[in-house]
Amino acid sequence: MNRRVVAAIDGSPAGLAAADWAARQALYRNLPLSLVHVSADRPSGEATRVSTAAPREGESWLISEEAHRDMVHSELDILEVQLEGDPRKVLLREAAGAEMLVLGSRPLRSSGGFVPGGLGLHLAAHSDGPVIIVRQPQEADEGRVREPVHAPIMVLGLDTEHRADDLVDFAFRAAQAAGAGLRIVGAAAPPVFPLHHFVPVSPEERVRLEEHALPALERALEGWAEKFPEVQVDTAIVLGHADEVLVDESQGADLVIVGRRRTVGPHRLGAVAHAVVHHAPCSVAVVPHN
Repeated sequence: MNRRVVAAIDGSPAGLAAADWAARQALYRNLPLSLVHVSADRPSGEATRVSTAAPREGESWLISEEAHRDMVHSELDILEVQLEGDPRKVLLREAAGAEMLVLGSRPLRSSGGFVPGGLGLHLAAHSDGPVIIVRQPQEADEGRVREPVHAPIMVLGLDTEHRADDLVDFAFRAAQAAGAGLRIVGAAAPPVFPLHHFVPVSPEERVRLEEHALPALERALEGWAEKFPEVQVDTAIVLGHADEVLVDESQGADLVIVGRRRTVGPHRLGAVAHAVVHHAPCSVAVVPHN
């Protein structure tokens, strides 16, 4: 097992946000951090290792001087790697067996969405482990990511019809590591007419449908709160389509966690995860599970 946190760095503000997020997780989990920069100078060939270093003194190649100084002073075990090759292949190889792969995403100001890029979507759909797409803070100063101003909140989207222990385990561990509250949300599909038109639902009927679906969510979470007693857990069933529900729930959250079922194909991201990656305003973790 390659027990480390891997961050893809490109020198941009989004890359700095990814490095900052990955460093925090590595510290929380007492794991080494690999900062990886890939140059596509040899896009079709085998990856070439240009340089590797454990930067305890002097300047970092890949991140700002101030961010690097903070990481070094925290006694975080850092390895910086510069590689040449196809970024998709190189990063998947570097992240094989790692605790997680972290990369940045810049805001798309005209639409309110985000641009994870073809690389981010490819990695999220193909990686054997969790991929975290970190949002570039809108107000981030050049060279530094601002501290959060509230207690962290994480949202887990859970499909109660399919057991997903790997997904639930990741969410609880991430929340415990970050000292975050964990809100676990299941979506209850609204009723439809035979021609797939949605039926208007009264407030009373909405409550009934949500309460009817809640026991399945509670069964899926049996034992997890006892295993992670430090994590403050809030559960809810929300009427609506899963993608829309999770995008709404992500407002004000620090991380939204969604699953990618391996059983539907090893290289498929899934409609819900795809929508959340593009439209959630917070960072997104895509976790493959059986």
